[in-house]
Amino acid sequence: MNEHGILEKIHDDKIDYVDFWFVDIFGELHSVGIPAYSLNEEHFENGLEKLDSSSIRGFKSVNNSDMLLVPDISTYVILPPVYDDDIQRKNARIFVDLYETGTDNKTRYNRDSRGIVSRAIEKLGNFGLTKAMWGPELEFFIFDKVNLFPSSIGAMQSYGGSGYSIESSEAPWKGGNVSTRIDLKGGYYPAQPRDTLEAIRKDICDDVHQYFGIKVEAQHHEVATSGQCEINLLYDDTLVAADAVVSVKNLVKVKAKKMGKVATFMPKPIYGDNASAMHMHQSLWSDDENKMYDENDKATELSQLGRYYIGGLLEHASALCAISNPTTNSYKRLVPDFEAPVNICWGVGNRSSAIRVPMYLRGSKKSKRIEYRVPDPTANIYLLEASLLLAGLDGIKNKIDPGDPVEENIYKLTLEQKRAYKIKSLPTSLMDALDSLCSDQGFLEDVFTRDFLDSYTEMKYSEYKAFAQTPTPWEVSMYVDI
Repeated sequence: MNEHGILEKIHDDKIDYVDFWFVDIFGELHSVGIPAYSLNEEHFENGLEKLDSSSIRGFKSVNNSDMLLVPDISTYVILPPVYDDDIQRKNARIFVDLYETGTDNKTRYNRDSRGIVSRAIEKLGNFGLTKAMWGPELEFFIFDKVNLFPSSIGAMQSYGGSGYSIESSEAPWKGGNVSTRIDLKGGYYPAQPRDTLEAIRKDICDDVHQYFGIKVEAQHHEVATSGQCEINLLYDDTLVAADAVVSVKNLVKVKAKKMGKVATFMPKPIYGDNASAMHMHQSLWSDDENKMYDENDKATELSQLGRYYIGGLLEHASALCAISNPTTNSYKRLVPDFEAPVNICWGVGNRSSAIRVPMYLRGSKKSKRIEYRVPDPTANIYLLEASLLLAGLDGIKNKIDPGDPVEENIYKLTLEQKRAYKIKSLPTSLMDALDSLCSDQGFLEDVFTRDFLDSYTEMKYSEYKAFAQTPTPWEVSMYVDI
């Protein structure tokens, strides 16, 4: 479809507004809506001169802020009616790529997340590969309400009091209807009436398929109480899968708000309970051949290329955490005893390892893949896919041996046993992860520019510094009498 064709499509679909979507360097979605009658072929050929990038977190300074939004017309979809209270108004969505303004307007902005993952995809050809496929597992919470105490944010919080409360009909602390109560860690696959969010999840899945064309593999309630949900997306090509994650995350929030609820992808909102992850299933292909499959490997059915790919992920796992687990709250998830990985190793079907090789369908060339279990849903999906792919390709390039798979429950291994397996630990804080990224970023530098990495780490260090200086209610309760 060309520039003329997309305009005809918008007209034939009776679209009133087109929303042009992009994310900042941390994955937060931004949108500009343009009436359909104002669009012309030049907008789709040369871009929309609509962005003051100095107002976008992590983008440009005010003295050099003009930027072009170039629509990717392959991402055109009609938005579900929930995006507008007036269901008579019809909206569409198109992702845009970000370009520098200048004499030719052909230079991709180096902090454009879609541009970064696109450059990473280009590296596949160096290894005789044509595509990487991704199957994200999105976990999140939907609460009835989240209350921040009046002075919980900002410099005055220590003086005015701070705290928050979570309301959910499933919460064990709520009382009320015992038929919907779910205890801590008791929320895996419950049926109605205890699962109060099944209808919402199905509505979301129906909409993402009908309107966005995204296929869902499964949906269910997750382990935690108080509305922890999971939606697994059927695997797809790199950029398509990343766009799908952005679309689903946004629709989850919009649907929840429409129903008077609050959806959050914050990993660990509830003390003492499981947190939300975003496990990433990955496979490498050459045309229609899955290059991670080897029928001669009776134990794992994993090819040598697949093993080297795992070796690269494990080699760079600590540095990857700065992108895969990019918030201070992320490291409240990466602790033992809550089904989250804390050790850098791999296993076959082992959910206590950072990487596992699923063994659901033996002999299936199509389904052979690896699952990276470290990331959480606060990650910028474009940067996450790019960094994981580059780490894995570095493993292939340098033939990094991942060692033997670990089959024991790693949470129960002693320190001596971990040393015998040469198992190292993941970072325990955002600062540790950022330090690791600063000392290990060579595998990224062909795709992530130095300017981008410096800006990203600087802003994240500032975020950690603010967190580290902020007293919490827990600290006050522990130490105020000292």
